[in-house]
Amino acid sequence: MKIFKNPNAQLKSKYGQYYIAVLGNIVAVSAEGMADKDAIARYAKDMVDVISGFEGQKWAFLGVLHGSALLTKDGELELQKSIAWRAQHGMALGALVTGETTMEAMVQSQFERIYRNVGLPLGVFSDEDNALAWLAEKGFSQNAAD
Repeated sequence: MKIFKNPNAQLKSKYGQYYIAVLGNIVAVSAEGMADKDAIARYAKDMVDVISGFEGQKWAFLGVLHGSALLTKDGELELQKSIAWRAQHGMALGALVTGETTMEAMVQSQFERIYRNVGLPLGVFSDEDNALAWLAEKGFSQNAAD
């Protein structure tokens, strides 16, 4: 969780199963455990607050998942609605780190389905370094000046 250890990262929310931080034009989330509709609704509300700081500018999402990190069926639908809203408010793409999940194939399948349904690119990686390198190739950086 390098982005969360960076002293320049602004921790925006910490609610039980997730942390949200912003560094440069990347919004990073570290999450663990199963999430249902109510959990995703709380998370989506926090994301609205965070995203408003970008004022319509393009930004990228970095998700670092741990443990089971599965979504219930209604949680998956709620997250899809949230990501669709984010896409309308500057989110250009997502990078997902699944290397620390216990059900990697299932987690990857859920997120690939969500992003495909929304029409946003998604890169899936086993570690944070590769995800950050991919985001940098796409023009998104942890450095505010980039």
